[in-house]
Amino acid sequence: MPSREVRTVAGKLKIARPVWEQNSSVYTKPWVVEFVLDLAGYVSSANLVDVLAVEPCCGGGEFFEAMVRRLVGSCKRRGRDIGECGRSLLALDIDPTAAEQTRKRTIATLRDEGYGKDVAEGLANRWVRRADFLLDDDLDFLRLGGGGADYVVGNPPYVRLEAIEPGLVDLYRGRYRTMKGRADLYVGFYERALDLLSGDGVCAFICADRWLLNQYGGSLRKLVTDGYAVEAIVEMHRSDAFRSEVLAYPAVTVIRRAAQGRALVAKLDGSEDTESGEVLKELVAAVGGGGEVSGSPTLGRSRSVVVDGWFGGSDPWPCVSPERLALLKRLEADFSPLEDGATGTRVGIGVATGADGVFLTEDASLVEQERLLPLVMGRDTASGRIEWSGNHLVNPWEDDGSLADLERYPKLRRYFEAHRERLSDRHTAKKAPERWYRTIDKVAYELTGREKLLIPDIKGKAHPVLDPGGYYPHHNLYYVVSDAWDLRVLGGILLSRLGQFFVECYSVRMSGGYLRFQAQYLRRIRVPDSGDITAEQAERLRRAFDERDIKRATAVALEVYGVEQIPD
Repeated sequence: MPSREVRTVAGKLKIARPVWEQNSSVYTKPWVVEFVLDLAGYVSSANLVDVLAVEPCCGGGEFFEAMVRRLVGSCKRRGRDIGECGRSLLALDIDPTAAEQTRKRTIATLRDEGYGKDVAEGLANRWVRRADFLLDDDLDFLRLGGGGADYVVGNPPYVRLEAIEPGLVDLYRGRYRTMKGRADLYVGFYERALDLLSGDGVCAFICADRWLLNQYGGSLRKLVTDGYAVEAIVEMHRSDAFRSEVLAYPAVTVIRRAAQGRALVAKLDGSEDTESGEVLKELVAAVGGGGEVSGSPTLGRSRSVVVDGWFGGSDPWPCVSPERLALLKRLEADFSPLEDGATGTRVGIGVATGADGVFLTEDASLVEQERLLPLVMGRDTASGRIEWSGNHLVNPWEDDGSLADLERYPKLRRYFEAHRERLSDRHTAKKAPERWYRTIDKVAYELTGREKLLIPDIKGKAHPVLDPGGYYPHHNLYYVVSDAWDLRVLGGILLSRLGQFFVECYSVRMSGGYLRFQAQYLRRIRVPDSGDITAEQAERLRRAFDERDIKRATAVALEVYGVEQIPD
């Protein structure tokens, strides 16, 4: 069993201070609670008696009190007796203090609504349970023949796994396949909530939005896109959503067990009109209370858009302005990805060695000449053209993909033997000790002589550089080769602000505003068919690329893509 401290923290809502400190829970403001419930469609005008709504981490009872009041309102509208609602609500919390607080609050709410003490206590005792949402096997009845939960709503706990007792973390990871890497506890809450949904059930959480973008959210994103529909994502970074200051960047996500349709994406600007309710009403109307999205509301400083469809697989979900998202979705629908088997266009990365201090040299006489491969580094491309620094790869590979026989190359053998201890200590060598002198990646010889675009990984702006052939790229460079494209024309597109726009949408910005121009993002860039570009446009793109003229390249790219301007 976990320690009391871990049990207490795991049952709270959000963490703004270290998890071992007391009173570290952060509670949701009432207007946010009402907004989340409205987006989910858990409203008094609906029949809430014959459905089941679950609050998986009730904390102080903010969400659950609102749910109780809405259930009471539904009963009164329909002339139903509250006694029929024993299976309409369920609130859980791993912390006994929080569960008891919610139970008492539920009793007080029901009494305030006019119900007697016995009725209020009986329902509160039935609805509120002390349990770990992630480990309580009693909840399996919802999934196994019990019809499932129609609503799972609330604010799941935001706790780093390293702050939880290792034995408990092992239990969570064993049950939830999405809790990979450095996943936070809320990832498991999403997985279990989605698993427990009924055939048309909906999960509406306000939670940290890092899982939409980062690596540890990949499995959860794939789970969602494989079997559920994203109905709404409302970023609330600038909204005063909690009763105390938090470190997390929150967003409301509404996910339904259904086929993917249209999706609402909004950013609240945190102005006073948010809490007044007018903006929130427009957003709820756009989602239609969980039904078909009806259109894009006009929100003033807060912004929103309704897009057709959503993203697939485990790729990051762009967290950009609604206007940018609308443009991105249109371009994704109208154009093909950069990496395309039909045109032979391929994105790759240069060679990783695992020991650059050994495998890289500027000494052209260090080993046999045929064992040296001219290597282009990221810094060699800084000017926009290759200005080779003279680096070579001490190359252990033959052109057939086999490792070189060191007996055939005495200078190479002596050199590697002098560094054997260091080379053997690498992970790749420990996996295959007999291949201790290999680089992490194999060398594809044909790439050296092939024309290619080289793209440095970390840059503030897109920086494609042409290698007409002669160099092999280092691992801090990505490359693009193609059987169909004139690479100077393609380079002009990638140099443009529209080419960079895709990476800005897909990539998380690093400190200092730098972008990661990694293969996973480059492959997703949409490009026109090379045959659809006129001869005049192609020549302008070539000149813009050669002269590193981003403004001219952007003007041509906007023409080619049929875009008037790139929104902020």
